[in-house]
Amino acid sequence: MSGKIVGISLVIAVLAVAFLGLVAYSATVSKASQADTISTVSTSSSTPSTLSVPGVGIASAIPDEVQLVLGVTNSGPNATSVLLQNSANMTKVISAIEKGVGINSTDVQTTNFNFGPTYAQYSNTINGYQASNNVQVTLAGSDVSKLDSVINAAVNAGVNQIQSIQYVLSNSLQTQLQNQALKNAISSANQTALLTASSEGVKIVGIQSVSVLGSNYQQPYYSYAEAAVTMSSSSVNYSVPISPGQSEYTMQVQVVYLLG
Repeated sequence: MSGKIVGISLVIAVLAVAFLGLVAYSATVSKASQADTISTVSTSSSTPSTLSVPGVGIASAIPDEVQLVLGVTNSGPNATSVLLQNSANMTKVISAIEKGVGINSTDVQTTNFNFGPTYAQYSNTINGYQASNNVQVTLAGSDVSKLDSVINAAVNAGVNQIQSIQYVLSNSLQTQLQNQALKNAISSANQTALLTASSEGVKIVGIQSVSVLGSNYQQPYYSYAEAAVTMSSSSVNYSVPISPGQSEYTMQVQVVYLLG
């Protein structure tokens, strides 16, 4: 008999735990469905009423770094000649960027290298070889003003492809924008909460919680161009019209206020 009692007790305990879990899950779903909406919750006298308000904050800034990817591509009938020529050209390009313009070697990084055969159209017959080498140059601080100088030096040294030019935010500026966007989001929620509480005839006495719902980083200006440059014996000065525009951080929060 005692064994049956123990068994029944265990079943009751399991059902009780399952019920509590269902209640907790329902509360979670209910809370999630209220995201991005204004809601008031009135409870018993022992628990304060609350007001849940969303907030959106935006902060923007002009990007302070430039990343450009430059490439050298060579092709010809002889594999050794193509590889040697490509390597010589890229060595000259890197030297022109680092020594000629004064860009630190740590800001010049190889991003891609390809070497292999080329084939005749609609055929498996090898008709030559091609080598491609790309480097990414990062310009930060005062070096941003050297964009035209880098392009000129690189092209005149042998670059025949400009893969991309991209304005980006430095890590420190990203952090500043993110923090400012968060402050703006909370400030927006505060204004909405005060207006809502005033219209409802209640008073805000504190904040119960602040939840960050998400963030969005608007990508900066990005261009892609693959252009063949015909080189001559004389140097050519290029002036490339590139505009950095602005980058934005958007933060979304949900603030739960305590009502008096």
